[in-house]
Amino acid sequence: MYQQKTVSAILLAAGESRRFGGDKLTAPLGGRTVVEWAARALFSAPWADQRIVVAAPERVEELSALLGEFPGLEVIPGGSTRCQSSLLGLRAARGELVLVHDGARPLLDQGTVERCLAAASAEGACAAAIHAADTVKVTDGAGRVLQTTPRKNTWQVQSPQAFRRELILAAYEKADPADPALTDDCMAAERAGFPVVLVPGSPANLKITAPSDLDLAKALGPALGLWKEEPPVIRTGIGQDSHRMSPPDAPGAMVLGGVPFPGYPPLLANSDGDVVLHALCNAISGVSCENILGERADRICQSGVTDSAVYVAEALRFLSGRVIHASFTIECREPKISPRIPAMRRRIGELLDLPPDRIGITATSGEGLTGFGRGEGISVFCIVTVEG
Repeated sequence: MYQQKTVSAILLAAGESRRFGGDKLTAPLGGRTVVEWAARALFSAPWADQRIVVAAPERVEELSALLGEFPGLEVIPGGSTRCQSSLLGLRAARGELVLVHDGARPLLDQGTVERCLAAASAEGACAAAIHAADTVKVTDGAGRVLQTTPRKNTWQVQSPQAFRRELILAAYEKADPADPALTDDCMAAERAGFPVVLVPGSPANLKITAPSDLDLAKALGPALGLWKEEPPVIRTGIGQDSHRMSPPDAPGAMVLGGVPFPGYPPLLANSDGDVVLHALCNAISGVSCENILGERADRICQSGVTDSAVYVAEALRFLSGRVIHASFTIECREPKISPRIPAMRRRIGELLDLPPDRIGITATSGEGLTGFGRGEGISVFCIVTVEG
């Protein structure tokens, strides 16, 4: 109960972690995972009369097991957008008040929760937010400034967002939850004409979007007294792959490390033959223990996707932690690798969300002692270092 009103707490955990480069919800943080910390902050308080997790359909069982410490927990499948998932959670809610929180915000404090519930009870709709510390400018699609917002009236909205349940359900009757421009529940209330108030949140209540956000959360957790600082877990994966050369008149261009090598035919493969990225996938698999090239990439290739960058993204999806360094040794006679190393480092860095100076690439002919050094194909060894 909260001031004689029942409360349904809803945790949204159905996102795809596209910008993170891996699964941010189960990324390790302070001896637990990101989503576990978010759940503990949301579900542990006595006012939570109903606990709901909205998960990706294929992860319902996984999150049910991971968050099994909470009695009466209901884990339901979500939708393809944030607001679709939120609406599914709202429809499953039975409380007079609903509190919606993002599973990627692990450092929520109870003071913020109390302020949200009090405002929702009194006003009907609210969100946690912090004053913008920097000047905020609105631009057009070309980056030209259209407007500078008054800083004293500019807020950065967080979650939780809290509502009287009947109010937010009525708001969604006038909104399209599949609309990508609808980025949170408060927007649905605003568009329906319901007033929304903001209550002070916390700068520590950050959302894990990029790996750098996870680094910041790891630093903030001990300072907030949530856990004791522990040394990071470092793991290493080794990967190798090789492909034969195609006939000189084969159509297309060779691709290595995501970079085209015009004038050379693609290596023999069902995919684009990017042996550098294939070795990277194998190295990541050595840490995640998921056989990406042997199983998942084959299915992706059979569906018609031959871009090896997609295979790397699939490998990262199963990686707990993040790659902090990658090193490659390429053995071949042709093409000349050295001139394209800067471009390869940049492209691999984009795939791993790493600066180029964390990507090492060397090339050798091996004095022609192997078939690769004699021009029969290309072999690549890769070592990745993973933190967390």
